[in-house]
Amino acid sequence: MLTETRKSGVDVVGDMPWGTHFCLFYETKADLLETLVSYCKAGLENQEFCLWVVAEPVREEDARHALKRVVPEFDRYLADHSIEIVSAREWYLKDGTFDLKRVIDGWNEKLARASARGYAGVRVTGDTAWLEKKDWKDFCEYEESLNEAIANQHLAVLCTYPLAGCGATEILDVVRTHQFAVAKRRGSWDVIETAGHKQAKAEIKRLNDELELRVVERTSQLTAVNEELTKEILERQHAEEALLRAEETVRATQTRLSRATQIATMAELAASIAHEINQPLAAVVTGGHACMRWLSAQPPNLAKVHEAVERIVRDGNDVAEVVRRVRALFKRAALEKVPLDINEVIGEVLRLVGAEAGKRRVGVETELEKNLAPVAGDRVQLQQLLFNLLMNGIDAMDLVVDRPKKLMIRSKRQSGNVVLVEIHDCGIGLPDPEKVFEAFFTTKENGLGMGLPVCRSILEAHDGRLWAESSEGAGTTFFFTLPVQMGAAA
Repeated sequence: MLTETRKSGVDVVGDMPWGTHFCLFYETKADLLETLVSYCKAGLENQEFCLWVVAEPVREEDARHALKRVVPEFDRYLADHSIEIVSAREWYLKDGTFDLKRVIDGWNEKLARASARGYAGVRVTGDTAWLEKKDWKDFCEYEESLNEAIANQHLAVLCTYPLAGCGATEILDVVRTHQFAVAKRRGSWDVIETAGHKQAKAEIKRLNDELELRVVERTSQLTAVNEELTKEILERQHAEEALLRAEETVRATQTRLSRATQIATMAELAASIAHEINQPLAAVVTGGHACMRWLSAQPPNLAKVHEAVERIVRDGNDVAEVVRRVRALFKRAALEKVPLDINEVIGEVLRLVGAEAGKRRVGVETELEKNLAPVAGDRVQLQQLLFNLLMNGIDAMDLVVDRPKKLMIRSKRQSGNVVLVEIHDCGIGLPDPEKVFEAFFTTKENGLGMGLPVCRSILEAHDGRLWAESSEGAGTTFFFTLPVQMGAAA
């Protein structure tokens, strides 16, 4: 069953589905022309092929003239054969006789050609003013067969009957053989519903009611799905918020662990720092005693006192520098990138670890490329980075007894505007160099397992890289890169 509707062009009919077969009883020629012109105009505007079968009192010229007055560009429709106007005698009474099968086959042939040319369907109207009493029975049979012939076809047929030629019996026959009938008398309309038309309307109402029920059910389903989706979105938002809170907690924990690692590392070097401070302090005390002796001499040896005071000042400044470096390592501050000479930073850290390396009989060698371009970095964080890496190298050689302990630090410029630093020890090596960068993994008996992860995070904050290469029994080399300060000379 085709449910697509088309505009009929007849106000009292409104829209109609394909397969519609209805009739018009008319009183005057004007009633007939006015209705059929509007009917054909709607078909042309809806890209349908139109066939108008005329009979006296309407001639082919009358139909063309009436259409031309109402339909814009009617000549174009005629030229491209979107509409045909033929006489009833030519269409219905070819060879002088009415042949039901030939006429129905003619409708189907028109439909096939129209479909092949891309038309939406075929709209037909045929007048019966030519019909004589002797052909009435055959024509009624034809009208009844037409209902079945056009069902489920893209065809719509409007048959027209002059009221003057129809008695009560004929009107009943016409109404019976059509889906519904309308009558127009001097501009006024009447609608005659047949049982079939009522049944069709009831079926349409049933289908509409069923459709409305489905819409309600579908709307209910969509509402439920929407509610479920809204719930899932809210749950996801809550999960994302919980994840953000967890990430903030992890970052805070990592910061605290980083500080703990930094303090633990400094604790390991407490003896070395004390040694570095004690040496200039002892020199200050010795110089002070010497000043007292030379001031007590008769006469006082002021020249010697002056020299001793200069040494005391120098040694005091050395102590102040050591304290400054230690305080900087313990200082907790935001990342502050400034142009730095990486070789200078290496030298500062070597002074801090020098005593510890000497106590453990580790020889420290450097190969630092001169005139390196400055890097963009935070001095305190890079000191902590180097501090951890150098102490790791020293610790890695504690168990070495069959070869000299040596720690090598190299720096050089690489392509890609980066500076590369290598720290090589001749310790026992690492089985999995990448694993040591995992949080809480440690090879030390009392280690926290956070030193190297913190080092890597420092390098990532500086847009650099940190990695390790190791061979069992042949030591480990840690590499890190730092980008050259923007605008530095190549």
